[in-house]
Amino acid sequence: MRALAVKSSVILACWCAALAVVWAAPVGQTYYVDSATGSDAHEGLSPATAWQTLAPANSREFTPGDRLLLKVGTAYSGPLSLHGRGTPVAPIVVGKYGAGPLPKISVGPGGQPVVSLYNSEYWDITDLELSGGAIGVFAYVKDFGVTHHLHFQRLNIHDVAGGTTGDTGGFLCKREGEDTWFDDLLIEGCTIEHADRNGILLTDYPTASDKHHSTRVVIRGNRLRDIGGDGIFILGCDGAVMDGNVVSYAHQRVGRQPGERACAGMWPHRCNGTVIENNEVSHTAVGGVTVWDSEGFDDDNSCRNSVFEYNYSHDNAGGFLLMCGEARGTVVRYNVSQNDAIALFTLEGDGTGRATVYNNTFYVGPALSVNLARNTFGHPRGLRFLNNLFYADGTLGYDFGGIQDVSFSHNAFWGNHHGRPADPAAMLASPMLVAPGSGGDGRASLDGYKLQRGSPCRGAGVVVPNNGGRDFWGREVPRDQPPGVGADGG
Repeated sequence: MRALAVKSSVILACWCAALAVVWAAPVGQTYYVDSATGSDAHEGLSPATAWQTLAPANSREFTPGDRLLLKVGTAYSGPLSLHGRGTPVAPIVVGKYGAGPLPKISVGPGGQPVVSLYNSEYWDITDLELSGGAIGVFAYVKDFGVTHHLHFQRLNIHDVAGGTTGDTGGFLCKREGEDTWFDDLLIEGCTIEHADRNGILLTDYPTASDKHHSTRVVIRGNRLRDIGGDGIFILGCDGAVMDGNVVSYAHQRVGRQPGERACAGMWPHRCNGTVIENNEVSHTAVGGVTVWDSEGFDDDNSCRNSVFEYNYSHDNAGGFLLMCGEARGTVVRYNVSQNDAIALFTLEGDGTGRATVYNNTFYVGPALSVNLARNTFGHPRGLRFLNNLFYADGTLGYDFGGIQDVSFSHNAFWGNHHGRPADPAAMLASPMLVAPGSGGDGRASLDGYKLQRGSPCRGAGVVVPNNGGRDFWGREVPRDQPPGVGADGG
């Protein structure tokens, strides 16, 4: 009996070892494309037998673990239309091989995308230069269910002439069907320049439904410049993160003709618990056409509990932040706003409000006359300002229109303030900033907004529960004792 048991154990061990080898075996094929020396008559399975064009890839159904690699320094006529589904352990990869400039894919004028995926999941698409057409990257799912793991990294997208209406632009991620949504959508480290209409758009229109929201959406470390309409715009997400992006000169070509929507630099719509942090948004609508909106940031249409933190907003034609469409529970903390025009905040519509704004630094330059918060329709309610530093070398006014229940506590006011509101713990002495108004492009230019030693703002704030734990410069903020006033939590 013992011998039988030993023999059975040996057989089981051998079987497990063999199974482990099978599991560890590589899956998928690697296909190579080289426009300079390849041939579409080749099998494409090595650099020496590379394809020459994208046609073989467009006609192939890729399988788990497959890789499609384009040689660096080569150029291709698109589009690249990708098909197939990977798996959690074996996503399908599209990228480059070799060392050198990114492979280029371009298409001519017209409505087609440069790269597209339809009802696909588990894809990693990286390290390509894309230009032309109406959309740089188009990920479209319809009546598909949960669409998992679409990752786009280090793509250089430029000169996308999509027009001034519709959903065209650098990235369009679109879902249709109330039981279809994205899970684990990543757009990271990409550059988008001169794109119309949008920079990055995640949408569920025209069949928008709140039955399911997209989840694990991360838009991080991207640089966008010269965008016709919206910079980064997401709809119908839970817990999305927009982190470390730089958006400049959005809203450049979209006017206010019938059928054209309002624009902002970066905003969620019908989203819950969005975190918008460490971004820089500037020059929205500057040099373009604007009548309304045009803020750097926007919290829009039924958003709940959005957090705007550690952002740098400057030189936006419509101001710092819009809240509208019954957006509620917004938290705005540890941001720096410099020379945002018209109004720092805009609140519109009944049901909007219950927002808390604390430990931000707002600077109004000498040439500007700005309102703190404007309102043109409806009666928003509930706006609390705590521990903020309002520094006006120009003029900062306080006409709140129809906004109701606005309160101030432990804020610092310095410079020219017209109709300064009541604040029982207001600080009116010089805040002793290092160099107010000296910010330029880049978050690293903002040390002028730190407090000098001996500033009366140090430790002069009121404790705010769940305060995020750090200030704009990443320094710890005490949770159980008064913080500083402004974005410097010292």
